[in-house]
Parts: sequence; structure tokens; C-alpha cells
Amino acid sequence: MLTDYITPSDINLNLESTDKEEAFAELTEMLVKKCPGLNRTEYMKAVTERENKCSTAVFPKVAVPHAVCDSASKTTIVVGISHDGIEFEPLESADNTNPVVNIIFQIVFERENTGSHLNVLRDILYIVSKPEFYEKILTLKTQKEIFDLFTELEY
Repeated sequence: MLTDYITPSDINLNLESTDKEEAFAELTEMLVKKCPGLNRTEYMKAVTERENKCSTAVFPKVAVPHAVCDSASKTTIVVGISHDGIEFEPLESADNTNPVVNIIFQIVFERENTGSHLNVLRDILYIVSKPEFYEKILTLKTQKEIFDLFTELEY
């Protein structure tokens, strides 16, 4: 479950970034603090390369940038909220308009436990597919309220 991987302090309520590269860097700093040994440069390169292959803006207003890193000691997730929104590339199957993302779930996966990758992504997609998620997420004021919403919407 998502809440097995995050705590309220892993949620940034007000991303300062105005573009996705800045957002990746801002959230990477949170990942580095949370995941001992994570190499910042290795992760930034991996997550940028992953994003360049295919947009991670997978749901309206939501992106899930992620990468596998040898230096990651554990699967680690942080969440960033941008009230102004950050432009991402559209998925190839989408129309050509660039989606504006307000919620970013940024993940580093350790190489050792590749079986958890799909489960983590599935858990996030399950939560963001619920209408209540969009109705509430941007109105919540505290990290605890957002964490509680994740808990409420999990399986």
C-alpha cells in the first residue's frame, strides 16, 4: 500500500518549481534525504531519461516520475503538490495538448526488489483513479490531511 512507503513529512504541500525539471530536482532532494546512499546525480539522470522515453503524466493532473537506481537502498516515494500546475509532455496516445500536473508522486526503486515496482504503481493509480481524490486533494491544507486521504482511498 502507498502508505507503507510514505509518511506525512514526505509530502511537499507547495512545490516552488515552475517546470518539470525543477520539480524533479526539488523532489529528488527529498528522496536523497529519505533514502540513505541514493546518488542524486544517478537518480536525476535516470528519472530524466525515463521521462524522455514516455511522459509520466498518466492521469489528469497527476504524474508519477520514477526510476530504478543501483544506489537506492529501498523503494522510496515523495509527493509534491503544485497549486499553479506544471506542464508535462502528453502521452503519445493523448491529444497534443500538454497536460498540467498538480500532484507528483516521485519514486526511486531499488534494483534488488523489482517485483514491488508494479505493485507500487498499481497502488498509486488505484488511489488517483477515484473521483474523491480530485475533489479533495488540492483543498487540503496539511501534510497529515493528504496522508489521511491516501489512507482513506487505499484498498
